[in-house]
Amino acid sequence: MSGKATDQAGHKALVVSPRFNGDSFWAYKSACELVGARYPAPALGLLTMAAMLPAHWDVRLHDCNVSGDDKLETLLDWADVLLVGGMLTQQREHLNLIETARARGLPVVVGGPDVSSSPHLYERANFLVIGEAEGCMPAFIAAWEGGAREGRFEVPMGSVDVTLSPTPRFDLLDFSMYAEITVQFSRGCPFLCEFCDIIELYGRKPRTKTTGQMLTELQRLYDLGFRGTIEFSDDNLIGNKKAVKAFLPDLIAWQKSRGYPFEFATEASLNLSEDLELLGLLRDAKFFAVFMGIESPDPAVLTMMQKKQNLRRDIAETIRIVQAHGIFVLGGFIVGFDNEGDGTAEVMVDLIEDAAISICMVGLLLALPNTQLTRRLQREGRLHAD
Repeated sequence: MSGKATDQAGHKALVVSPRFNGDSFWAYKSACELVGARYPAPALGLLTMAAMLPAHWDVRLHDCNVSGDDKLETLLDWADVLLVGGMLTQQREHLNLIETARARGLPVVVGGPDVSSSPHLYERANFLVIGEAEGCMPAFIAAWEGGAREGRFEVPMGSVDVTLSPTPRFDLLDFSMYAEITVQFSRGCPFLCEFCDIIELYGRKPRTKTTGQMLTELQRLYDLGFRGTIEFSDDNLIGNKKAVKAFLPDLIAWQKSRGYPFEFATEASLNLSEDLELLGLLRDAKFFAVFMGIESPDPAVLTMMQKKQNLRRDIAETIRIVQAHGIFVLGGFIVGFDNEGDGTAEVMVDLIEDAAISICMVGLLLALPNTQLTRRLQREGRLHAD
């Protein structure tokens, strides 16, 4: 281990967002070029984690999705500690960064949803943060400043009080690199979809920030000069309808008083269409787009995946109600369920055309770690090793 790593004054922290594996619906790099950006959005989780580091630490951010390897090499030479976090689609680069750090004798801290889902893959890191960072970082900081250079810090998923979450370090960003910036109002989703890992990671009881927290975050972006699209990256913005309906009037007033500097996008379940008051509030706050997990137009398939909330309504009519409020719908679909029929593709296309869904994501079913689907397939002996 290098001498600088054991220097008690060594608090030069490099926060790195690993490169995503190829293009996907969530990594539409080519489309970003149309608006002069390099990538859709920065990593909100890492920005939030960076805000938990002590004020006397020197913190720098490197996003491998927008900046080159030469700059990363220079920053690795500068740093005393490397903090890396990411999702499953960043796993390959995440693991590569651990090996890069080890080769340099640079202590590395790993966290994020993939580490929390599969910590056994990340045992080569010096420090593992398993669970939400708000519950782990104080212990890590105390250990680091006390001279420790390895450790494991863990809290149960879904146990963190998000009202204690700090304002993300938006000041570390170059806004010109991104098509949009992300914020988060809530974590978790009340539903029970078999394939989903959100409920395993963040729980079924959505936890929400306060109105004051959210307006402080938006004001920080405003003061830093950002204008444009902000994504509320909630797992389901309306998972706690009471909380979001209480927040939106204040958001509307904030937007109006500043000449509507932002437009918003988010994710929500189909039952959004049942609440016309809520739709009106979203429209007045300048929400212009919502991603909805439709998954399948086949009732039998929806039943199998435990997405009962989509069975209680006409899907095409639901989407038209949302669209009628000036909010366009991005539709998510999944293929690969056991009981799909031969005509699945045709029925899906018919729904997309009938509901005039302009942008769709159609993905193959994946058995994500620690989901009900994965546990069922394991019981049935249907998963390959690794």
